[in-house]
Amino acid sequence: MATNTTAAKKTTRKKKTAAELKAELEAAKKRVANLEAKAYEGELAEAIAASTIVSQFNEIKARYKDIAPTNILQAIGKAAKIPRVVVTQSEPQKRAKKAK
Repeated sequence: MATNTTAAKKTTRKKKTAAELKAELEAAKKRVANLEAKAYEGELAEAIAASTIVSQFNEIKARYKDIAPTNILQAIGKAAKIPRVVVTQSEPQKRAKKAK
């Protein structure tokens, strides 16, 4: 019979420290928050579409043409008492050129 010479060596298990467990817990909480956001995304989009939020935002944007929409959204966040809200707008992604 041939023996497997590439078998992994057995090592003893190491007990995780409190700091390692807390880091894992924070990472898990972030994953759960992202999963919840994805789960309720469609429901939230429907609720916003059914409300007058979009038309009110467009009215404010039309009334204050000199103010950037991101600044208006940030002001709405402050008015709604959302702490430390930051609204940014990223540059559009450029498409890669087609190779000929």
